[in-house]
Amino acid sequence: MDDITLKVDHLKAGYDGKTILNDISFDVKKGEIRMILGSSGCGKSTLMNNILKLYKSESGTITYFGKTFGAKEGLDFETRLRTGVLFQNGALLSDLTVAENAMLPLIRSMPYMPRKQMEAIVADRLEKVHLLHAFHKYPSELSGGMKRRAALARAIALKPELLFCDEPSTGLDPVTARSLDELLLELRDTLGVSMVIVSHELESIKIVCDRFIYLKDGYVLMDGTLQQGLDSDDPILRHFFNRQCPKEEDHNEYYHFNFID
Repeated sequence: MDDITLKVDHLKAGYDGKTILNDISFDVKKGEIRMILGSSGCGKSTLMNNILKLYKSESGTITYFGKTFGAKEGLDFETRLRTGVLFQNGALLSDLTVAENAMLPLIRSMPYMPRKQMEAIVADRLEKVHLLHAFHKYPSELSGGMKRRAALARAIALKPELLFCDEPSTGLDPVTARSLDELLLELRDTLGVSMVIVSHELESIKIVCDRFIYLKDGYVLMDGTLQQGLDSDDPILRHFFNRQCPKEEDHNEYYHFNFID
C-alpha cells in the first residue's frame, strides 16, 4: 500500500437527490497519471469534486496517503497541503497578476511567510511551467495556453504529491494542447507528482495516460492501462479510442459539436 497515493472505495455520489455515481473504486499509484474518461455528462467532474471533498458523497471512502475519509468527512489541512488542483479553464482571478494568482495557496496556508520568500517560490514554479517572463502580467494579457500554465503554477505552488487536473487541454488548439501535455509529463518526472486528470481529448489521453477508468451510466465500465483501452473489443471503448483526432484548423468546430455538456 505504500505505493498508493489515492484510493477510492465504493463511492456513491450525486446532487439534488439524484445519484450520478455508483460503486466507484480505483486507486492511483505514486508517480502515475490516472485519467477519468467517459462521454459528456457521465459524471467525470462530479467524481473529481467528490474525491476533492468539495461535495459530500452518499457513501464510500476515500484514502489519501494512507489516511481514510468517510463519505461525509472533509479533508484535513495536512492532506489539502499535499494536493493541488488545476481547475477547468484555469480559473485565474483577473484583478491579480500571474505571480499573485500563483501565490494564493502560499498566502492561505502559510500567511506568516515573508513576502520575498513567497515571491521566490512563485518564481520557481513559474519557471517550471516556462512562464517566468509573465510574472507581472495580468490574465487579460495572456494567451489561452499561457493562462493554463499560470493556473498550473498555482496548482503546484505547494509542491503537491497529488495533482488533480479538470479538462486541462480543453479549448486549446492542438499545438498548444500538446505543449501542455508534455509539460504535465515533465512535471510528473521532475516533481514526482501523481496526477488524476479528467479529459475527453483523445490526443492528450494518448500522450499522458498511464491507466484510466471509463465511466458509463454512473459505473466504471473499464479500469485498465491505455493499451488495454486501445485493444478493447467493447464497442463503447472502441468508438471512444478510435475517434479521429481533430486537425488544428477544424479543432474549434470539432470541439463545439462533439463535446458540449
